[in-house]
Amino acid sequence: MPQLYALFWYFFLYAFLGWCAEVAFAACKTGRLVNRGFLNGPVCPIYGFGMLAAVTALGPVRGSLPALFFGGGLLATALELVGGWALMTLFHARWWDYSDKPFNLGGYICLRFSLLWGLGVTAVMRLVHPAVELLVSQLLTNPPGAILLGVCAGLFAADLIATVITVTGLMRQLGELERLTALLQKSSDLLTRQVGGAALAADERISAGREKLEGRTGAVRAELEMRRDLLRAEILDRQLGAQRLLRAFPTLKSTRYEAALRMLRQELGERLRRR
Repeated sequence: MPQLYALFWYFFLYAFLGWCAEVAFAACKTGRLVNRGFLNGPVCPIYGFGMLAAVTALGPVRGSLPALFFGGGLLATALELVGGWALMTLFHARWWDYSDKPFNLGGYICLRFSLLWGLGVTAVMRLVHPAVELLVSQLLTNPPGAILLGVCAGLFAADLIATVITVTGLMRQLGELERLTALLQKSSDLLTRQVGGAALAADERISAGREKLEGRTGAVRAELEMRRDLLRAEILDRQLGAQRLLRAFPTLKSTRYEAALRMLRQELGERLRRR
């Protein structure tokens, strides 16, 4: 049982440290503090799972730098591949994309980051993990440590459920945005054809009908535009919802609703520039 507790602690500690690294990297790159995690809280689960696998599989060969480098790179790359595929399968969205990098596989993984993962795992196992081991050993010998672990697990589970609900809702709203945009385009095309046909006739009765048609179609378009704008505002106004995800994953792509997602990303960028 102590060993199981230790593994849980490794997961949460490395998920937190990975989140810190992502936030620091993004801050250096963009000059903004952005929550780069998939979840709302200060954790990146993929780092927790990655280091959990590294600690379990590579602990016996910690003294060998080549084994840590190649083993760490292989484990992290496999996890990134499985994670990217799982997110694509569940949400029909690509959260990161290495398609523009050389030696990539489906855009999920690439050689450059595999090498960086190898270096990262080697450095963490040799330099950071001894201190983490010492901290976890202290937590395991103190009763408050078990309580704190339970609190972390409960918060993590609640955050995961809330995030899945948020992402599912976002994909549904993106679908509605695409539907409204398609209806606007359809009404515009229909009006163009009908008004253009009516304009060819000189009959006053046809001209009056054309004006009436323009009025009805204009009212429908105005209602559709209002619904579309309200929906876009609703999506982007939720600080812990879609707005955070779009800022955390600026290259997020949807295989179903890319046009609507691109529209939201553009509007969010304009909002941020105005601040």
